[in-house]
Amino acid sequence: MSTPASAQDRITAWKQKWNESPFLKAQGLEVEETGVGRVTVRLPQVQPSQLGGGGTDNELNSGVLNGGVVSYMFDGALGWAIMSALMDLPEAKEINPSDLRQFTINLDITFLDAAMGSRFEAHGRIVRVSKSTAFAEGDFVDANGKVCATAKGIWRIFWPRNKIAAAS
Repeated sequence: MSTPASAQDRITAWKQKWNESPFLKAQGLEVEETGVGRVTVRLPQVQPSQLGGGGTDNELNSGVLNGGVVSYMFDGALGWAIMSALMDLPEAKEINPSDLRQFTINLDITFLDAAMGSRFEAHGRIVRVSKSTAFAEGDFVDANGKVCATAKGIWRIFWPRNKIAAAS
């Protein structure tokens, strides 16, 4: 009979799997947790299909990262920051991280400048987290550290039913 994994072991294993998720791999993204409730999602190599504003292929837009990719990266970065903060809560000790769910209620992105270059990062950080709702914010930077966009968002949290009933 095997010994059950500790809460920290379960969380560590779950975090390692995140870099292998289809969500990240679809766009060639990598995630790095930089602290509890803080994450960086990297696009280390821009793919030609990720360039061009509005799906165009003209000279003006060909070197610009598509805003959809920026949005995708923000959703991942802010969502991961929230999961990271949730996994650090005492209530999460006995929960399998795969049983904790969340969905984006609102993601507000402000595009400040054209995102041009060959690699980018979306930084996400938790603002506030409760049992049912979480708030996060972040910035999107190019390889030179120029902030090209900012984001803030609200997520709904769903704890496993049996854990909520036990906590009540």
